Amino acid sequence: MRIAVLLVGFLPLASCSQDLQSVATPKPTKANARVSGKPFVPLKRGYGVYMRHCAQCHEHRLPNTVSLPAWHATIDTMSDLAGLSREDHDSLQLYLGEFSDR
Repeated sequence: MRIAVLLVGFLPLASCSQDLQSVATPKPTKANARVSGKPFVPLKRGYGVYMRHCAQCHEHRLPNTVSLPAWHATIDTMSDLAGLSREDHDSLQLYLGEFSDR
């Protein structure tokens, strides 16, 4: 009974964490791609790269909290460390550029 109460107490935190993650790491949509003129598939791939590689070690950050030049510099440095392919690197740049405030 005590364990169940403890687990139930953590449910709001898990839910809050999920909500924050979805806000901090927006999934690209076909509507985003249409509005921006960027291709949807690389945007979606960039989101996947971010989730698989970046978010595994780093906290989720709203892409628009970092300038686009700062993202480019960070991605250029971290891509080699993470072993990203050129296609993953470029897709990640495109994804973060879509949601950055520039």
